[in-house]
Amino acid sequence: MLLLERLASDDRKLSDGQRAVARWLVAHRNEIPNATVKRIAEETFTSPATVVRLAKSFGYTSFEPMREELTDEVLYLDRRFKGLNPNAPFAANDSVMTVATKVASLARDTVADTLALMDADSLSRAVELVDRAHRLYMAASSFPLLYAQDFMLKMRRIGKDVEVTTLAGEQSFVGGIIRHDDCAIVISYSGVTPPTLDLARMFRRREIPLVALTSMGVNPLRELADVTLTLTTREQMYPRVIGYTSHLSMKQVLDTLYSCVYVRHMGS
Repeated sequence: MLLLERLASDDRKLSDGQRAVARWLVAHRNEIPNATVKRIAEETFTSPATVVRLAKSFGYTSFEPMREELTDEVLYLDRRFKGLNPNAPFAANDSVMTVATKVASLARDTVADTLALMDADSLSRAVELVDRAHRLYMAASSFPLLYAQDFMLKMRRIGKDVEVTTLAGEQSFVGGIIRHDDCAIVISYSGVTPPTLDLARMFRRREIPLVALTSMGVNPLRELADVTLTLTTREQMYPRVIGYTSHLSMKQVLDTLYSCVYVRHMGS
């Protein structure tokens, strides 16, 4: 979850003053790069100490590193999807061709955004872990399961053994048969989905290499993973229509991972 979204949520226990600072940061996100502690305190009728305490409550040593992360997020969010809200892309009076055009625009921008978030080191490490694994175990829930199963079928065509865990309560079964030379791929946009996260923790306890597909920002899944492949992060958790951008991004990352493994074995 992006820091901006965490600031906008009400699930963190903040003082009234800290909440006022958080609201200011969300409302004035384009002013954050040049915002000083003094200015924010004055405009929120709080104090510099309150601004710093807010930063510390989110795990930063001071306001400056928090401002840097927020600046990076704003630059990322403003980079694509101009005039199209991924959380609510359609209007009630849209014609069928307007809807079709918007779906195509979402797909185009998602592909470009996902590619921009890839880095060669993380992708290469993920490919190496997947390719050398004796068996792959995949964990996901709801719609991401479809992309996990699609990846499983593709990998089986090139001789890779892949298992997709689809039911709650499978942790004990998988934990009993998994080997140290196996590898796990865990998919969760939020990084906090309980059944999926339970499996990720089990893989971590068993010291199984873990590749995560999740959103930008801090979340428990990212912290557990050996390698993280970042998904396009444009959707709020609620409210939103079915996750067009996150689901397309998942498929693109998995297709890229499969293709890189496939290329390794071309001609063999």
